[in-house]
Amino acid sequence: MDSGLLSRNDNLRLGNTEFHIQTEYYKTSQEVVTLIFRNGKVLKRIERKLTGEEQPNEVVKKQHAEIIHKLLSASSTKEKSEKEEKTTIDELILSADTIDFFRLLVSQIFGRKDFIFAKIIDVEGRPVLEIVRKGKSVDEEVLEAFIEGFTLEEKQFYYLGDDGLYLYGFKLKDGTMVVVGFEREDSKHALEKILYEAKNCLKPECGSRKLSILIVEDVLFTRLVVRETFRLIAKELKDFCFEEIDEAESLYDALSVLKEKRFDIVITDIHLGDGLGTEVAAFIKKHFPETKVIALTMYPEDYEKHRDLFDEYIAKPITPQELKNKLLKIFE
Repeated sequence: MDSGLLSRNDNLRLGNTEFHIQTEYYKTSQEVVTLIFRNGKVLKRIERKLTGEEQPNEVVKKQHAEIIHKLLSASSTKEKSEKEEKTTIDELILSADTIDFFRLLVSQIFGRKDFIFAKIIDVEGRPVLEIVRKGKSVDEEVLEAFIEGFTLEEKQFYYLGDDGLYLYGFKLKDGTMVVVGFEREDSKHALEKILYEAKNCLKPECGSRKLSILIVEDVLFTRLVVRETFRLIAKELKDFCFEEIDEAESLYDALSVLKEKRFDIVITDIHLGDGLGTEVAAFIKKHFPETKVIALTMYPEDYEKHRDLFDEYIAKPITPQELKNKLLKIFE
């Protein structure tokens, strides 16, 4: 075998069955050969002789893609009834839209050198359909944390960026998720194009009033409660969409974030470890007068002293109903 041959290798998991697809160009014979392995054994060998005008790298790429698409297609069986159009994969029922989206995704990104993997994840966070190129380069704990976070969020799109690992997630109509991993951040542009072409497969975006939130609180538990409260009321307030929820655990962190980004709503504790929430509110009123600021405090009298800086206040401990009422009040 020529050590200089062109090749592509991918692992494809369909339900409980794993395949390895290997496509190579043999310079001596002028052939492109694809081997399909299942459980370590060659399931099928596909050969193609190149013509004089064909470029080996293009043929390898095209043949490799075609084989993967055939495997995806062969693994799905369409029901005859249009009302109950479903795709069955090893006893798992996925919607036809989900399979169509995955095919489109694979066709456009798996040829990229920075592509690591693409997975369909069920609502419980388990991978049910995946194609993996460089699985060993992914920290499984990071991936699990990403999937757990995405499962809890009400967003259509989810993103995590780190040096050498960029994860993107999309929610689909049938409740499943697609998670994609890359080694380079600029892959986002390719994904945006795919999303535009397959928008009918995606879960509809949330309400028309999209709001970005900043929670300023030095107690982690309270920040988590506020975040969870937003998640709960998002299901009830259909007109609102809490698109981004950021956190700051100190006055310093809050001012640093606010110098880089504008928010629709800022909820800040009045007493922070390194200063006062009134300083956060004063900064916002000066630079972002349209931003609504809600004081979070156990002492209503602190809010009364600085009513000119705040639009509303919420007494600790916070409750979903009170937060919902305050939001409705300030946006009337």
